Amino acid sequence: MAFGNSANAAFGVARHGDALDVESRLVALARAGAPLRRALARIAGRLVALRGWERLGFARLRDYAVERAGISGRALQELAQMDGALRRLPQLEAAFVAGRLSWTQARLVARVATREDEEPWLALAQGLTARALAREVRELDERARDLEQAETDEDGEAEDAREAVFVHCSPRVRAKWHRARFLASRVEGRPVPPWAVAERVAAETLSAAPLDAPALHWLEAGDPEVRVRATAASDAPAAAVAIRTRGAPAVNGCAPQGSGTVASSARNAPSNADPFTASLVAGLDAADAFELDARLRRALALEQRLHATLGPLLLAVAEARLYRGHGCESLGAFAREWLGMSPRKAEALVRLERACRLAPALCDAYRAGRLSWAQAQQLVPLVLLEAASPWHAAWVTHAQRVSVRRLDDDVAHALAHGAFEPPGPASQDPQTGARPRPCETSGQFFFSAPRDVARLFRATLATVQRRIERRNGRTSSESEALEAMLEHAFETWQLPTARLRPEHRVFERDHWQCTVPGCSSYRNLQDHHVQFRSAGGSDELANRTTLCAWHHLRGVHAGTVRCLGRAPGRLRFELGVRRGGPPLAVYRSGDRLVS
Repeated sequence: MAFGNSANAAFGVARHGDALDVESRLVALARAGAPLRRALARIAGRLVALRGWERLGFARLRDYAVERAGISGRALQELAQMDGALRRLPQLEAAFVAGRLSWTQARLVARVATREDEEPWLALAQGLTARALAREVRELDERARDLEQAETDEDGEAEDAREAVFVHCSPRVRAKWHRARFLASRVEGRPVPPWAVAERVAAETLSAAPLDAPALHWLEAGDPEVRVRATAASDAPAAAVAIRTRGAPAVNGCAPQGSGTVASSARNAPSNADPFTASLVAGLDAADAFELDARLRRALALEQRLHATLGPLLLAVAEARLYRGHGCESLGAFAREWLGMSPRKAEALVRLERACRLAPALCDAYRAGRLSWAQAQQLVPLVLLEAASPWHAAWVTHAQRVSVRRLDDDVAHALAHGAFEPPGPASQDPQTGARPRPCETSGQFFFSAPRDVARLFRATLATVQRRIERRNGRTSSESEALEAMLEHAFETWQLPTARLRPEHRVFERDHWQCTVPGCSSYRNLQDHHVQFRSAGGSDELANRTTLCAWHHLRGVHAGTVRCLGRAPGRLRFELGVRRGGPPLAVYRSGDRLVS
């Protein structure tokens, strides 16, 4: 699989080749990754079966996936589930690896097919668009969610209909928004995305002030257009095959895969894995957690090279709107039907490619595999801001030296405060550490949210604005309204320090979060003595740190995690401790990577 070395050539084709060549290469490359994705699924299946992340010092699958694999926990879980499905359905596995079905189609068929009706489902899948196939599956899979409204992409994220929410506000309010995200995570017991913060802030506001009637138009506006529904499926997929054939018409603004020149390139995709891919799964059943981690990271690095090759081609298709030539109304529809890729994944690849044009350091590090997908995606919002351009290279270097958890905090702080210089090696954590003086260039922030959350937030914001105007007799801004909403949420979420029990002072110092690098836990916290009291350790704060119950009892005391030094700024964490070998990873305080 030599696609990783063809990124520059692919970029040249994307800029100078004709449209047909661009799209043909794009589809062929997307399908060429099928054997690698199957190998990834096998590794993930074995890792999940062994609960290997625990042996490596991680309390949760999602923490391991983000920090070590650079993907979401749902994505890793989805790969493991597909491994079981493909083992159960050998014809589906063969069709996917040969490139006759996309990953999206394979996942849909795996929901409902059995060994007995596997063949007719494959025939049906090859004659329908992915969206139409989702409708067929929905009709027969009573356990599935509404696949038309909320599918799951290949990164494991819910693909609800989403809207962007833009809010004009002052730097002070942006800083409060950043604080709200931290407090919401503490209340929830885990990190929450920006849209979930908006949902919780709106809910807290509405608990005290219901929506005004004029604000209800936000909830009613922009209803999704009525989708054309396919004819109801019969009880047996074989009967549906007789009705829907390869000549099926376009559905939802995109032609089916079975027709056209581009589809012929997809059918010519390699059908067998190369020796490197085969080596990833050789002797897999005997591999321990450390070996599975190494293989998973190698496989994901190779897939990342493929994505780096797809990026320029996908951006060319997006900029020239070449997808319209295939009856697709959007890039997302083209990606779903022709590439087997979710719209959100395609949009993320396009955003990353645009960021790579602006930041050569990001481009080089991502294409060389020095940054994972998760790390690169964290940096994209910063790179796309002109004010942050002097520090692009510094941020790339910083990302390689810290955990993804710390990088997320640092980027969120920079965006909230407008202080775009990355923290130096001596800086403290994002909540209390000294920061460069913020600049005042940005006058708004935005986030993407499920459609119902976006409308609820807008309606709540509009209600608060109207009430402030009635109370003060003057026009109110979005910034003033959002600040009032945040302050109301703070009163509910924040625990007054005066009421803090003395034994919980260590939790307050550590921001009510497990201090093990990469751990996402804000709940089940325990006070850990770095030097055990049985070994003469004192009760002073410098000898105590906050650990979640898992890392305290099953990590440190079970010997898979080691914590040394003095709190809070001079601790050393070793994850994946083992006899006869080095630990998996070593961090210093502040989630700074040592090895």
